Amino acid sequence: MTKFSGKTGSDTQVSAGSLAEMVQPDQTIGFADSFGRETLVKIGVLTILLVALHFKLLDVMARKWVSDSNWTHGFIIPLFSLYLLYARRIELYAARRKVCILGLVLMLLAMVAEVIAILRVHNHWLAQMSMVVMLFGLVLYLGGWSVIRITWLPILFLMFALPIPELLYSRIAVPLQNIAAAGAVIILKVLGVDITSNQSALDIISRTGVTHGLTVAEACSGMRLLMAFCALGVAMAYLDYKPVWQRIILVAAAVPIAVFCNVLRVAITCWMYYIDKPELGQDFMHTFTGVLMLIPAFGLLWMLSWILHHVFVEEEHEETDS
Repeated sequence: MTKFSGKTGSDTQVSAGSLAEMVQPDQTIGFADSFGRETLVKIGVLTILLVALHFKLLDVMARKWVSDSNWTHGFIIPLFSLYLLYARRIELYAARRKVCILGLVLMLLAMVAEVIAILRVHNHWLAQMSMVVMLFGLVLYLGGWSVIRITWLPILFLMFALPIPELLYSRIAVPLQNIAAAGAVIILKVLGVDITSNQSALDIISRTGVTHGLTVAEACSGMRLLMAFCALGVAMAYLDYKPVWQRIILVAAAVPIAVFCNVLRVAITCWMYYIDKPELGQDFMHTFTGVLMLIPAFGLLWMLSWILHHVFVEEEHEETDS
């Protein structure tokens, strides 16, 4: 008995067409296609002018990164911003560029704000923020909304590198010091340690009966960890294609995760005094535990991201023919 395949001429054409599409070369727009020589020259000139205009502010900021250990991450932030742009480079290459006058207005307002911040308010932080806003306005002016939709976060991400004023820093750090002390007391009391606290001051009685008076200093407040993980949470939310509500949760969760890990750091330091090994709670070991806490902090943030991705799955509604 002869079997018929049942394919018509049109079916054969569709199959041939599908095969042709499968072997068609990739038409993805590349860097050279999107940024010609003239465009690169303009970008280079504008970059040089922007750096020259803000050279003094950039110098003050870099000196703060070098001299203050709480802001050493400032060197990494611009590199991470470049990576965020690189991760979305295909979208950026394909974005349709169009001049937007609103960007020029934003640039002028940022210039005025920067002059006021330097000459009248004498506040470098406000001037540096104006500098970032000026960069935002420049990109909006030259690229338009299609470009700024992709680049807005990498640009504003630079604000994580701006050292905040000492007064504001202290107002944030002091409550964090008290939280770290109170949290460490709770953990250690559960473990049977005789410990009392008065705000950031701690009194620990070691196993041999020696009383140690400790203070959770500003350096132990967890500000560095907090800034680092807020930046990391924002970066993860930007790079991961999640619903908006999940991204908000990921960013917001960076704060309690950083605070919790700093509490663990203080508790570990206090435990060293409890077991009569105070040398392990000082100097190098104290700094080492601060670095070590990056591991559980990152693990908790990654776990939350995994849960949001695998547990809360958005249902896709498929249209069915009636």
